[in-house]
Amino acid sequence: MTQPNDPRKVKVIVELIDHTSKIADANERGDLVERLARAKQRITDPQIRVVIAGQLKQGKSQLLNSLLNVPVARVGDDESTVLPTVVTYAEQGSARLVVSAGDGAEPELVEIPTADLTKDLRRAPQAGGREVLRVEVTAPSPLLKGGLAFIDTPGVGGHGQPHLSATLGLLPDADAMLMCSDTSQEFTEPEMTFIRQALEICPVAVILATKTDLYPHWRQIVEANKQHLARAGITTPMIPVSAMLRAHAIQLNDKELNEESNFPAIINFLKDNVLSRQNDRVRDQVVAEVRSAAEHLTLAVQSELSAFNDPDKRDRLSAELERRKEEAQEALQQTALWQQVLNDGISDLTADVDHDLRNRFRVITQHIEQVIDNCDPSHHWAEIGTELENAVATAVGDNFVWAYQRAEALAAEVARTFTEAGLEAVKMPDISARDMGAGFTEFKSLAALEAKPIKVGDRAVSGLRGSFGGVLMFGMLTSFAGLGMLNPLSLAAGGLLGRKAYKEEMENKMLRIRNEAKMNVRRFVDDVQFVVSKESRDRLKGIQRQLRDHYRGIANQTTRSLNESLQATLAAAKMAENERNTRVRELERQLNILKQVLDHASKLSAPAAVAS
Repeated sequence: MTQPNDPRKVKVIVELIDHTSKIADANERGDLVERLARAKQRITDPQIRVVIAGQLKQGKSQLLNSLLNVPVARVGDDESTVLPTVVTYAEQGSARLVVSAGDGAEPELVEIPTADLTKDLRRAPQAGGREVLRVEVTAPSPLLKGGLAFIDTPGVGGHGQPHLSATLGLLPDADAMLMCSDTSQEFTEPEMTFIRQALEICPVAVILATKTDLYPHWRQIVEANKQHLARAGITTPMIPVSAMLRAHAIQLNDKELNEESNFPAIINFLKDNVLSRQNDRVRDQVVAEVRSAAEHLTLAVQSELSAFNDPDKRDRLSAELERRKEEAQEALQQTALWQQVLNDGISDLTADVDHDLRNRFRVITQHIEQVIDNCDPSHHWAEIGTELENAVATAVGDNFVWAYQRAEALAAEVARTFTEAGLEAVKMPDISARDMGAGFTEFKSLAALEAKPIKVGDRAVSGLRGSFGGVLMFGMLTSFAGLGMLNPLSLAAGGLLGRKAYKEEMENKMLRIRNEAKMNVRRFVDDVQFVVSKESRDRLKGIQRQLRDHYRGIANQTTRSLNESLQATLAAAKMAENERNTRVRELERQLNILKQVLDHASKLSAPAAVAS
């Protein structure tokens, strides 16, 4: 599972976990044994997750098929990925659906033929009408054998950008990202926004300029896009590639054609920046877990050993442990510092996220209303609807990214209260951003504008209606002067009054159309805000419960460590001499192992500290 030059030092970390777990078991600390077992499972997981993301029809699936030389994703002019597809290694290819079991139960796995991967699996008959969450595929590709797992995501874009938040929700759990954008045109504004949002969550990434074989001007597009990235302050590298050339190169076994496809540059990126585990959050979290457990055990062992070696110090040590035990127990109360920080932080975060979302929607509404005031909405309603839906989806994505970052900052702030209380290593909780964005799927489309465009016939009728009244009125007045009903004065007056009536009626009709358009816009924004605000509040409540349970567990473990240290100190005074000597030797052995564990853990976390 691990290689001799393993950059993660998995073998070393597993040895540290095993040593610490044995001591925890010997001291009857089942809670620490359980924590260390979970940490061992995480660090020995060989998968390195790489998310392939991008707008609609950018060649993501074709790129994945060519990269693996296995048809694992549906491709074609009229085909696109509609479900997240996870591809891992196996000697034999297989495919299965992950379907929802409902009522909070664990999802179920349903085997399907690999030939069905070319179909729309959202309504696959094998699912039995249940919601399909994702597709899992195994393939015998050598690139996957090293532990890489690719996740092909549905394209972002379209009306309301339905997959935006779901795709962003996959990125915090990813080790790297391949962002695809074809070379048919320069980056669009929504595309730049999505790139910025994605890179804020998963900075280990490369941008792939795809389909260079289709567009002769791809070099100019790539240069223009590099300038766009530079102006946005984005330093992520860009690699132009051609999946079609790669496929031909593999078929013909043509090395030069493979070099021209530039796929070796992707493989080098994966090898140098991803497989090397330069930024391994899992490793850092597991090392912190080991340090935390070792510190808990060291406290108990040192306390008991001090009681044996220095009887006069026993009373002072007991008093100190009693004091620290009381402090730890206070941390379990609602008024404890960490609880206050958490509750205040969640309240502030909820209010700030809601205000941020309202402000973004307010700005969007004002902008769209200005657009409506400067045009005939009945002629441009489709364009207005597209702009509004994309702007709203982008605002939701930005709000999602900001909420995720603020939640991580809050978790760190709560952890700081424990470190200030004397704990050197406090495990950070894993905030599930996938859950944060899972509910933001599709928005209702903007309602149709019922007002019809003002036609030429309507304009003529309005003008004739006004002019008829003018001719009739002035014709009757001039008839007293002996002139006929139709005379130059009455016709001129009719023309003037008709023009005035026509203009007023057109303005009133346009005002009604624009008011109706604005009402539709406000109704749409209110509907989206209602759904998103509820989802956001629910997810922030879930984060609060997650952080509360996580840090309450730490407080409980701290209290237990101090309590057992106190009991060990008191028990040491009652132990017979021969038993005491045996116990001292065992404690010294355990303390020596724990010191080595802490020393190795500090060295393993030192590179991460320097990098940060």
